[in-house]
Amino acid sequence: MKAEKKYEHPSIIKVESLSEKLIVVNRQLEEKNKQFEKSELARKNMFTNITHDLRAPIAAIRGAAERLRNNGLEEKQRLKMIKIIDARSASLEDLIDDMFFSAMIDQPGFSLSPQSLEIAPILEEFYISMEGAGRLNKRDSFLNIPDGCSTCAMIDLRYFIRVLDNLLSNALSHTKPGDRIELGCRESGGFAEIFVADSGSGIPDKYKPYIFDRTFTGASARTPGKSGSGLGLSISRTIVEKHGGTIKCDSEYGKGATFTISMPLA
Repeated sequence: MKAEKKYEHPSIIKVESLSEKLIVVNRQLEEKNKQFEKSELARKNMFTNITHDLRAPIAAIRGAAERLRNNGLEEKQRLKMIKIIDARSASLEDLIDDMFFSAMIDQPGFSLSPQSLEIAPILEEFYISMEGAGRLNKRDSFLNIPDGCSTCAMIDLRYFIRVLDNLLSNALSHTKPGDRIELGCRESGGFAEIFVADSGSGIPDKYKPYIFDRTFTGASARTPGKSGSGLGLSISRTIVEKHGGTIKCDSEYGKGATFTISMPLA
């Protein structure tokens, strides 16, 4: 007597296979949906931050302008209102410039034109220009470059200066008169390292993983309770990475922060 041959209906196999595929597709759709929701939330947060940053200086400018309409305003008060308008207008200009630049560097056609440059002269000139402009006023600031340093890296100077300016502005925003700010460079393990260190407010541990995110409120990372769009650090990271380098932050809350850029040696 022949053994009966086991037989499985083809339709059952097809249904089981289809079910497995549907489960996989469903999981993929769920993951995509989560990513979309996360991206949408980040976009809304960034929009909220930027909207706040635009409203604050506009309100200050309008308030100062209203005061200036008062004919009985003393000269000292009038000059103070003019100073407020000038400072707030400058902050608006900086924010709009950051917004435009942040969008521009994400475009597919954006590229750098790096060339081999010595880092020490770049830092020296930048530091002197900041001193001359009075931006380091009342800070215990200094330039730390090893004697005879001739380290070179492939740098597009136009954009690299923007990174230095962003990092210094960040340090100035979160230090007070008498605090230390240090700009320097060194060579380590085949890389040129440029750093901006300060003894200011520092960064809480919970914020550290997000400080370079475009949608993260950068100011709150250094000074809880304050608002800011956080575009400066995001722009800096993008520029450094397009140079083939990396940027990191070491900080202890209440004891300052050190931002270090690592660039391949030319």
